[in-house]
Parts: sequence; C-alpha cells; structure tokens
Amino acid sequence: MHTNSSSLPLQNPPNLIGIMQSSETPTNPLKRNFETMINNPQQSTQYELDVFKVAMGQNTIAHIDTGGGMIAVMIIKEFAKLFKEELSEKKLIMFLAPTRKLVEQQCNVVRENTDLRVDFYHGSKVSTVDDGKKVDDWDAAVWEHETDKNDIMVMTPTILLNALRNGFIKFEMICLLIIDECHHASGNHPYASIMKEFYLKSVNKPKVFGMTAFLVNKKGASSTGNCEARITMLENILDSRVYTIQNRTNLQDVTPTASANKSLKITEKSPSGADVTPTASQNKSSKITEKSPSGKDVTPTVSGNKSLKITKESPSGAGTTKRKELHGTMPIQALSGTWGDNHDDGVDFYAYGISFVCSVKDVKYSSFVLLLESKLDDDVANLEMRLYLVSKFVNCKVSSCAKLHLDARQVANGKCFQELFFNGIYAKFFPETDPKLWTPSYMYLLLPLESLDPFEINWKMIDSCVSAIEFVKKSSVSSAEKQNVDSIMTYSENTSMIHFANKCVHKDDITNMVVLAIHTGKLYSVIDILQDETACSPFDGDTKKYSSFEDYFKKKYKIDLVYPAQNMLLLKQSHRAHNLLVDFNGEGILHGKKIKAESCKVNTDRQRYNARLPPELLVTIDARLDVVKSLYLLPSLMHRLEALMLASQLREEITGHMTNIHVSSSLILEAITTLRCNESFSMERLELLGDSVLKYTVSCDLYLRYPNKHEGQLSSARSSQVSNSTLYNLGIVCRLQNYIRDIAFDPTRWTAPGQLPSRPCACDHGVETIEVPIDTKYHTEDPKILTGKCCDRGHRWLGSKTVSDCVEALVGAYVVDGGLTGALHCMKWLGISCELDSSRVDEAIKIASLHVYTPKLDVLQGLESKLGYEFVVKGLLLEAITHATDQNPDQRVGYCYQRLEFLGDSVLDLLITWYLFNKHKDIDPGELTDLRSASVNNENFAYAAVRRNLHGYLQCRSVTLQTQISDYVKFVATSSTDTNSLQTNKSPKALGDLVESIGGAILLDTKLNLDEVWRIFELLLTPIVTPEKLELPPLRELIEYCDSKGYFIKDKCRRLGDGVTAELSLQLEDDLLIAEATSPTRKVARGQAALKLLSQLENKGILRKNQGEDNRDGEIGNKDVKKSDTSRSNITRFGPQPAANTSIADSKMEEESNSKTEIPVIKSINKNKGGPRSTLFELCRKMQWTMPTFTHSEEKSRTLIEIGEGVDTRTAFNKFESEISLNIPNYGIIKLMGEPRADKKSSCDSAALLMLYELQRQRMLKIG
Repeated sequence: MHTNSSSLPLQNPPNLIGIMQSSETPTNPLKRNFETMINNPQQSTQYELDVFKVAMGQNTIAHIDTGGGMIAVMIIKEFAKLFKEELSEKKLIMFLAPTRKLVEQQCNVVRENTDLRVDFYHGSKVSTVDDGKKVDDWDAAVWEHETDKNDIMVMTPTILLNALRNGFIKFEMICLLIIDECHHASGNHPYASIMKEFYLKSVNKPKVFGMTAFLVNKKGASSTGNCEARITMLENILDSRVYTIQNRTNLQDVTPTASANKSLKITEKSPSGADVTPTASQNKSSKITEKSPSGKDVTPTVSGNKSLKITKESPSGAGTTKRKELHGTMPIQALSGTWGDNHDDGVDFYAYGISFVCSVKDVKYSSFVLLLESKLDDDVANLEMRLYLVSKFVNCKVSSCAKLHLDARQVANGKCFQELFFNGIYAKFFPETDPKLWTPSYMYLLLPLESLDPFEINWKMIDSCVSAIEFVKKSSVSSAEKQNVDSIMTYSENTSMIHFANKCVHKDDITNMVVLAIHTGKLYSVIDILQDETACSPFDGDTKKYSSFEDYFKKKYKIDLVYPAQNMLLLKQSHRAHNLLVDFNGEGILHGKKIKAESCKVNTDRQRYNARLPPELLVTIDARLDVVKSLYLLPSLMHRLEALMLASQLREEITGHMTNIHVSSSLILEAITTLRCNESFSMERLELLGDSVLKYTVSCDLYLRYPNKHEGQLSSARSSQVSNSTLYNLGIVCRLQNYIRDIAFDPTRWTAPGQLPSRPCACDHGVETIEVPIDTKYHTEDPKILTGKCCDRGHRWLGSKTVSDCVEALVGAYVVDGGLTGALHCMKWLGISCELDSSRVDEAIKIASLHVYTPKLDVLQGLESKLGYEFVVKGLLLEAITHATDQNPDQRVGYCYQRLEFLGDSVLDLLITWYLFNKHKDIDPGELTDLRSASVNNENFAYAAVRRNLHGYLQCRSVTLQTQISDYVKFVATSSTDTNSLQTNKSPKALGDLVESIGGAILLDTKLNLDEVWRIFELLLTPIVTPEKLELPPLRELIEYCDSKGYFIKDKCRRLGDGVTAELSLQLEDDLLIAEATSPTRKVARGQAALKLLSQLENKGILRKNQGEDNRDGEIGNKDVKKSDTSRSNITRFGPQPAANTSIADSKMEEESNSKTEIPVIKSINKNKGGPRSTLFELCRKMQWTMPTFTHSEEKSRTLIEIGEGVDTRTAFNKFESEISLNIPNYGIIKLMGEPRADKKSSCDSAALLMLYELQRQRMLKIG
C-alpha cells in the first residue's frame, strides 16, 4: 500500500563496488569491520548489499543487529551525489538516534566515512554564534546558521521535533531521514510524532531508512501473532517495509524471547478451534490438559510452589464478528487549507456552487458557494442529489466553477458570517471565537449568494453579520461585566417603531427578520408582535421564582430592561439539523432494503414551541430567511460531499494516475459504507460480488501455478488466501479501516469550520493521535461497546469482520467499473498477487492435450452437441467427465475431474453472481444472497445435469454411484418442478461436480474467456431463479414466517435405526401443529418436517405461497391507536429480538419444563433497562406463547412532569405509557397498562414487569 516517494529523483541502485572503492577511511573502533567493508567491498555480507538495494528503491526498515551504520553510509553516499548538483533549494540528510551517546557515535561514523559536512545535536549542544546558548534556547537565526553550514545533521528526535514544530527547520528540506533504533516509533514517542505530524502531511516526502535489532520492543508480546501486529504498526507509522534475513517468513528470529526459566507453556484456542502452541517450553514449563467426564478441560493439581496456567481461551481472531477494535478516521485532504490567519495578500479558492430547488414551488432556498483550497475530482465536484424533508424534498446541485480570489477583508468577513450563523443556529455564538475552531486540516468557507452565479457573493448580508458581531462585542452583555442595555441602544419616541438592541425598525417591517439574542447567542426569525404581552406580563414558567419576564431577565441574566412596557415578539426558534439523506416518508430503498411508505411515516404532528423575547435583547441582521432555511440543508449535503471526497481520496491511493481504470467515487463510497450508516446504499451487494471475484482469481492463480496439486490442496490454499482473517490483515496494512463509514449521519455531531460542537464527545481511549496503534489492548469483545460512534479525536470501535467485508466490497467496486483488470489492480494494491498468465494457461492446455481420447471420441462429440460448444482440446472435456473411480490400471489414467471441478466451482460462482448483480439492481442485499444461494449449489447443478441429460456422459466405475444417479433421475422425473421437494432430497454430489468441471474445462479451452463460458452456461442453467420465484429452504421459510408473527417452534430430533427422526411443533393462538419426518441425515429430516408444517399452514389459509410484503399486514405491531389528548405510535416490539434461527426452542428448554402444564420458574427478574422485556420474551419462547405486543401513548408538556414515586421519581417534558397484550394458547388474552415512564422503552419494561407479576398471580409462573 505504501507509496514511498522521495523529494528528489533517484536512479537505479548504483554500482556498489565503485562507490565503496572511492572512499578513504581511517580506522574506526566504534563499528564492526566498517572500514574493511568500505575498502574491501567483497567482504560485505550479501544481506547488507540486498538491504542497500531494497532501501534505494523503497522506504525500508532493516532488521539487523550490526552493520546498520554501514548501510546508512552507503545510502548517504548515493544521496551525496545530489549535493554536487546545482539544486534550487537547500536539502538536508537527517540522522536520528534516541540517545546522546548514539548521536555522537553515528556522527563520528558518518564524518569519518564521507566528505560531507556533518554535526551532531542533543540537549548539551551549545551554539557557537549566540553566546553559548543550549540547543533548547536557539532561535530561528541560530538554526538557519546550522542548516546552512551542514549537509547532514545527526540529532535526537526530540530536538528535531521541537525545531519542526517551531518552524526553525522546514520538513521539505529533508531528502533522507535515517532512524536508528526505529522500533521505538510508537505511541507518543518523538519518532512517531515526527512521522504523523510532518511526514504524512508533506507533499514531497523524504526517503526513510530505519534500523533496529528488535522489530518490536523487548517489552512487547512474545507471541507470533502479536509480533506480527506490532510489525505492521511499525511499518504503518514509518511508511516503510520491513526487510529481514528471511524477508519476514520466520518471525521467531525477530521476536524477543523470554529470559525467565519459569515461563509457562500455554495452549491457546485458535479461531479455527485447533490447539496451537506459540512458543517452545522452557526448563520448567509444563503442558497438562485432562478431560473430565463431561468432556471439559480441567487443570490438575501441581505440587510445588510453581502454579501453571494450563489452558487459555484466546480472544476471537481477526476478521470475526465478535472482535471489536479501536481505529481512527482518515482526514480528508481536500478539506485542508493553509490560509488560516495568513491571508494578507488574499486567498485563491476553488469555487463550487450549491443550489437548491424545492418540490413545493413557493418554498425558496438561498444558493451558497463552497470555497476550498483544493481542486475536487469532477465526479465529486459535479453532484446532484435529493434531500428529504417531512412533507417535501429538495433537489441539490453542486457544480464546479473557476477559481475565485478573496482579499484579506473578504476572507475575515466570510469567517465571521460562518461563525455567527452556524453557531447561532446549531450551538451558541460567542463573540470571541476560539482559534482552534479553524484548523488547517478542516478549512473551508460556505457563503451565501445573491443569485445562482457563484461569483455574486452576498457581501451585504455578510457585512451585516460583521456589524452585528462588533455590536455584541461592544455591548459586552454576554461577558462577565453585565451593563445596562440603555447605553448602547438607539432611542425613538415613535410608537410605530420597535426598539431593537442595535436600531429601531418599523413594526410593519419586522416579519421574517433574522435576529440574534445577545443574552443567549441564538438566532431567531420574527413571526409577529405579541399585542397583549410585554415584559411586565406575568412569567409563564416558574412563578415562584420570577414574577414577570422583566424579573426573569434581571435575576437570571442580570439585565435591566429599558423598555419593559414594549410589546414582546413571537419568534421562531432555530432547531437542530436533521438527517435529510433518507426518505422516511415514501417508498424507496433504505440501506439497500426496500421500504414501504406506511412503515416509515414521520410524525408531522409534533408540537412546535416558539420563543417570546423583548425586542431590546435582539440584534437585527440584514439576512434573508431563505439563507437560514438553506443552512438546515447544508449539514446533510456537506456530509455526503465529504464522504465522496474521502472515497475519491481512497481511489487516488489505489489507482494513482492510471488512465485505463476509472472507478466512480460514488461506487467507492458504496464499498466503504456499512449497513449501520442507514444510507440508501451499502457495501453488502459489492461485498457479495467481490467475494466471488476473489474466489475466482485466486482459484485460477492456484490452478495454473500448481499443476501438480490435487483439488484438496488447492481448496485449502484458496480458503486460506480468501479467509476473513487474511483479508482483514491485508486491509489493516493498507489502512483501509480508517476509510470505513460505520455509523448513521448524526447532524448534531457535524460541525462547519469555526463552529462549536453542539454535542462534544471527549476522547477517553488514551490515544493522542488520530491514528490508533495496532495493538491488542485496543481489542475487545464487550457487547456493551458500541461500534461506529466517533470521539472528538476521530476514534471509533469497528467490528473486525467489517474490515474484511470492506476489502471484498472494494474489489467488487473495481470489477463493476474497471472489469477484471480493475479488480486485479485493486487486489495488487491490497497485497493479493494473482497472475492470470497466458503462458500458464497454454501450459495447462498442453498437459490436457496429452490425454488419450480416441476410444471415447463419440462420447465427447455427443456431449459437445448437448453443450453447444466444440472443444479445441478434447482432452479437457475428457478430464471433465472422468470420475475418480474411472481409474483403469491397464490404461493408467492419471487424471479425473477434481481439479477442473475446483476451477469450475469458482467460475460459475462468479458468472452467476455477476448475472444476478446486474439483472436485479433494486433488490436488497439479503435477497441477492438468497438468489445466489439458490442458483449456485450442488442441488441446482445436479438438477441441471439431469434435465439436460448430461449425467449419462459421466465416466465412473462405481456401481453404488451409478445406482444413486439412477434413483435421482427417477426422482426428478416424478417431482415435476416442486423446488421444495428437490431441496429436501439429496442429489449425488458427482452430478453437481460434473457441471462444475465442464465449466472449468470450457474456461481453459477458451483461454479464460468468461463471456464465452457464460454464453454456454446461461442456456444450460436456464431458468435461473428470480425474486418472484425464489423459494427458500423449507426450514428457513418456516423460521422467518414464525419470526414475523412472534411464534416459536420446538424441535426434537432422535435417532431411529439408520435414520434420524425430526419432530417440529408450532403453537398458534388457537391450535398446535406437529409434523414429523425421517431421513438419513438430521438436516434433511428437519427440512422435510418443516415442509409438512408449511403445508399445514397453507391448508389452514394462514400462509400463502410466495406471499410478499403486502400479504403480511397482520404482523405484530401494525395497529394504530389514537386519543384526543395524546399521540400514540405504532405497536412495536422492543428489546432483544429473536434472531433468524431462535424461533426454534432447543431441547434444553424442554428439559426445564417437560410439559406445558408444569408451571415455569424464574429465579429472579433483572430490573435494569431491558431486563423485564428479556425475561418475558424468554418465558414466551420457552412456553411457545406468541410474543407480546405493546401499544404506546405519549403526553407532552411545556412544563416539567413528575414521573414515578419515591426514589424513582423523575421529571421530564414527555411521559410515556405502554399497554401490553399477551395471547396465551387455550387460555385467552391478558392486557395490562404499564406505569408512566420518561421514555418509551422504560414504559415497555414497566408493562412487561407487571405482566410477569400478573402471570404469577394467575399461577402461570413462579418467581424466586
């Protein structure tokens, strides 16, 4: 992933002999054989020469105990040639070492072996030009003198870091950065700080060469896995690649070993479940594991003082769903700016116009211009999108314009406008803005326009904002020293004039005026004058505390009103921004899933509260109301625009300047967006496609690369290469985790430059930098840890599997827009090397051409006729139809279809997935997965083989297999097109393998022509399942139906002779359905029993075949309840919901309650939030009762309401009550009303708790 660049062009590695012979070096006692190597290069080790070659080509970390200084000098000498050229600017070589002693040693080595000017710098260094000041007290002049007189500066990293931070040394001056003992580069060490603060942000990066004898700190972990993680972290921080003796293939050589004799040997459980031993046992180590009668591991007693930990369950592995990891976020480079406060000569911006058109013609929005220092890619800069409001939508358009120059005053005024409006609406405006709100990494301006022309900025409005800010500063009402407002007000005796804080306005001109409250820093718009209400009117809040509004402002804000008898104004309050990216009102797609209008209605009856304030506390601003309205759209628009910038940045990192591959930024954005973002798109579809692409390319590479490996070996290698763990590690090395978007847009956490965060989230992770080190201490499996939510430093917890999913999705994105070439390029960037070399294809074809097919030529021709394809190499087809049992010793047949089956499996998977991906663009990812599963499986391929009469061409000598095929052919002939029957009867695997091997053979014969393979197999596999005809496996269909209705199934399986009998029971509200089936395997028996239950449901008219969403209106939670004095939401099931497979109650539950007549017992009820609901749901599952339903009512108040009693008393503005309904079979329906609570979920808990107590009262439950 690393793009190691140098600020100066380098030739290929030079002639080492010539360089080393040209050096004259005296004896140096400090380094091993250093001079000998210089004068006698033949004695230098091959490893040192190899490291030098590698280091000249890329940033390198050399793992070497001695001789590192020699390699450094060799590199320095190559760079020394640059100093002899006439360069336009000063260049330096920086040599860093962590201690004073090492600094002086390395300086002497370089000085004695080069003719370059070199000096050392550490804390004791004194200046020779400034009265002997120590280095910490040097100013810019001293540092300028030092940099001018030297070519190489050897110093401690702290000295360099301080000089860089103070601007005494410019990072761009450094052309080579050598870091001794570079393993210290982690956390807050100066090595890491230099790289993160300066190297990563620089445009012309210096060459980096690190040296260390320990790739990880001696205090680091001793396990190979942990060592691997630390090495990866070191590579990321130094933007370099480790080069070791065996090129990182033997981690034991670079892992610090434990010195204690009492170290323990630990048997860990790997993610695969196998026992693995990380280190060899020491003198007093032991490994003792016994099995108890129950089969569990136990630790026997060991005599002596040394206690041994015998077995240890390791945490979940990389790429698993359980493991969560702390990661950072990638800064968006396009949003950075260097103009800041240094804009005396003005600033040249790239201008991007933003316009809004509402679906309601009378509603107008102001246009804006976005001013950036960076130029955006065309597909980011020219954007059209739609924002969704409650009862309308707004079409937004972003368009790229030319450059725009603003002078210093315009830049300053633009910043004032942005600070006033964004803080006044979303936070609180303070006249004295914190400079930290304008950071170089996040600098842009959003300014209002007079018209659609991006060059017609509304400077009149902006200047009015500047005047308002200056007025507020002068008034100092918001400061600690409050004063009488009279001293700053304009007075008028005209009764038609309204006295505002800064001027008088005629009462007919105040409607829709934008004003700023000087005591709160909030923006409002004027609705009307309150004719019957003044500041002298009785206060409508806490009348015990405040007698009137005048009294309220005096006591709370220390403000004495000058015009208390003046009519107050009715104001429209600013409100928080909303997520406008998703259409919650109409039909559409939500995060890749279909949504229906009736299921997503937004409550439009929410009561809006207006403010009432005396005019003299308001500062008028000459701003249009449409500008304020547009500001509510900007957070959502900018969120999408920033996301596209991030995607474009990732695309640039992957593709660079390649012109033959172009992947749209929107597709990259889709690949890095998870379902949790609740967008109209997600990575799920691309992940499915990428998975197939990876499987295909890796399979082809393995097949061609290893012609002598059998199918089992190839499958094992493929599984390893495309496993979640492998893909995760590749993604981490490429820092892909920092690009992933994993949380829904929260407008309250979005801020514009200059805006205070309305909901700050302090970092408590103990990481000072944006990027989080790769360390196991930042891993957890705690279910309470929420993923996605960022702290103010940009850290967030991310599911480990999300990284591997993103890798697959990214490959999918590149194959969609860039074809297989684009996918292979993306895979190469990720570190997956798959070479589909045509010469290897020719070699594979040549091997197959040696197969003797003459005796079976008529068989082959008949099969070719059925396939509609004539093979160039008949031996490929012969191999494809040859079963492993067809091995005649006399003929010495040394091949069978298994290798081709391995290849064909992957190509058919890719082709069918690609077909479904393009054919059904509007279905959700889950349904697409179901379609692929229904199309790409052995049963479907076996059915196609029989339907197309291919089974007769299979060459095998197994009588048993031939009998199985014959029976299956008869079964297919009598089963018509009943898909469920086919799904519940096992086909001979050889038939599916035959189809796959033929696919592999055609792929090779056409020299990997995927289009030709699909032309043949599209006809062979027709009809391909569609969403309308998709039938899920019976057991899954039954489970999903029961989940939707709140039913539970009980499952009993028992062995009967050579078969397994499965019994499924389903309790309805008024009936108990039971189905039983027997089959050789448990899976098939359960499927057949489920099929019988589905048939019973159909016969009762409860379930219809292929019922869609429109047929499920009877689901739990679709009852509307209305009251005149309350607003009620739809009935909802809160709390833990049963997963797709939890509708089936397992046998353990049955053991707890052997019959439904036995009263169940609950030891205790967890009364924490969610506890009562969980207890009730578990009881329903155990007893096979239908899940309870809740109906909610909400009461709102402008004053605080007391809720609860005693110690549980709370106050809130909202009060919720929930009614619970539980249908108990053969008993009836129990309904109860819960107690009022401050939030909806707590009200559900109250109702659930009362239901549990009621069940106990009616002797249907025992508690305790």
